[in-house]
Amino acid sequence: MPFRELRATWRSVRRALFPIEAWEPVVFLFFFSVYGLLGLNILRHSDLLQGVEEGAGSYLGYDNLFHLTTNGGAFDISHPLFNFFHITKWAIVKVVDMAAHTDIRAVFCLSLMNFLVSSGLVLLYRYLKRIVLLPVRRALLLTLLCGGSFTTIVLSFTTETYPFSFFLLILSLLVLSWEYKMRRRYQTYTMTVFALLLGGVTISNAGKPLLASLVGVCSFGQKVRNACLSLMPLLVCVILAFGMYSLKNTLMPTADASPMEATQGLLRYFHHDEQFAHEVINDFWANTFMTTPLSLQFVGQEQVFRPTEYLQGWQYTVPFVLLFLSFASIILHVRKNPYVQMLSLYFLVDLAIHLGLGYGMNEAVLFGGHFLFLVPMLIGWLYRKLPMHAHKTLDITLVVLLLCILTFNSMELNRLWTLISQ
Repeated sequence: MPFRELRATWRSVRRALFPIEAWEPVVFLFFFSVYGLLGLNILRHSDLLQGVEEGAGSYLGYDNLFHLTTNGGAFDISHPLFNFFHITKWAIVKVVDMAAHTDIRAVFCLSLMNFLVSSGLVLLYRYLKRIVLLPVRRALLLTLLCGGSFTTIVLSFTTETYPFSFFLLILSLLVLSWEYKMRRRYQTYTMTVFALLLGGVTISNAGKPLLASLVGVCSFGQKVRNACLSLMPLLVCVILAFGMYSLKNTLMPTADASPMEATQGLLRYFHHDEQFAHEVINDFWANTFMTTPLSLQFVGQEQVFRPTEYLQGWQYTVPFVLLFLSFASIILHVRKNPYVQMLSLYFLVDLAIHLGLGYGMNEAVLFGGHFLFLVPMLIGWLYRKLPMHAHKTLDITLVVLLLCILTFNSMELNRLWTLISQ
């Protein structure tokens, strides 16, 4: 891309992020401290993060151990440019090891994941304040709702691609929405940059900022042309990365799968089976916000903690009320509100990939980091549509939901902590 477009994107990002509001450092320090204490305790007093003898995952099916220990990684079309993280991590860990003879790999990874998740929550708060124009107390309430959700908590101590996606997806929505607020249109160069960043981490997320081209007044042909042009830098980078790792495997053969074999192996993740309805309700939606009891289950040849079902039927009310509020906001706004249109298009990508194609539904609980932040954003817009006398009712409803989420997530994390620390 021309450097002038990169400079223009940086100006858009800078204007969306600055000046910093008074509550934002408080939000960051609160979540960073809470998540940090949780992650360090798990690291020091249990083997949940690193003590896996077989397989790559350690909990919920995340490839935590692989991403924690690998230096260069292998080309994966699902995460085509994520190897740059592994190379950077290896370089930093190597320099510190040579200088101080200390292995900081685990602490570095936990700190970075915590930073990404906590920063993402600050961006969520900023979106609610500056785009939705909510008062501080409601923006904080919805930010706490997202920060207390089970997937958000777990991502804070999970070395994976999802914390990167969580941060970048919220950043893309904030920047694109701020551009629209200032110019009444989404800039093509900004879509290009975020398609490259998001698609480089997880390929399916590349389509989300590109869908901003559908929101506007230009012709459909021009919209398609803008989306295709915005996708070109990502395609070039993916082809170069594929070629680089193909050359590496040719010159230095290893026992690892080749890039083509790894890419073809993705086909096993597309499926609809007799457990599909259970996976949609429990794994894909309910556990994202308020976890069910976790139990050790075999996934392939590895045994990991996986969700089961709620012990009491009324507990399903919590995630389904959140679902109802989200769809109510979409229905009320989607025709005339370009911001809600963007949120809906982001969510539509996940629905099409996972519920439509069945991708990853055998590991559905993993993907909450790609969409859970959309719920507080949509509920924020719901405030703008409801009459004033209904705002207090919605406040009380959200407080009750938040208390339920925090209570049951804390109870399950405490039970899990007791189990893994014995």
